[in-house]
Amino acid sequence: MFDGKPEIYLAGPEVFLPNPLARAAELKAICDRLGAIGRFPMDNQANVADPDPDVMAANICAADEALVAACDAIVANMTPFRGPSMDAGTCYEMGLAKGLGKLVVGWTADPRRWQDKVALVSPLTAEGDWFRDADGNLCRDFGLIDNLMMVKGAHAVFATFEAAVGFVVAQSRVKG
Repeated sequence: MFDGKPEIYLAGPEVFLPNPLARAAELKAICDRLGAIGRFPMDNQANVADPDPDVMAANICAADEALVAACDAIVANMTPFRGPSMDAGTCYEMGLAKGLGKLVVGWTADPRRWQDKVALVSPLTAEGDWFRDADGNLCRDFGLIDNLMMVKGAHAVFATFEAAVGFVVAQSRVKG
């Protein structure tokens, strides 16, 4: 908490956008309007550059982990990215935050069931109550928007970023 406002790590694939800092500014402005402080992954990466790509990757990972640890909560963009599921780095950050005892909240702009998203990349064949993909792997979505560990591992998942941030602010007031 800073000045009575929860600090929220803003996880998601926005760091890969053509202009990630512009999107970060938009997300932070929403956080500010709702009574929170948004912390974007790139906020903590001033000293990550290194000519060795492996060292630079390790530096980025350490910087992001430190920022997750410093925040009160994480709001994660769970919208599919480069496939039927959410960004893999965001999955990691959600798990890290959960393991650290942080409030983990997700949001998605794509409310379709996970099996419907998977079916776009691999035909599904019905098998009882479930489905199998083209490789014969089981697809069980439980009516959820992504893998059950991501959805049920979060404290809540919302349809908008604003609703997710609002939930974090409300929870911080209950605890405060």
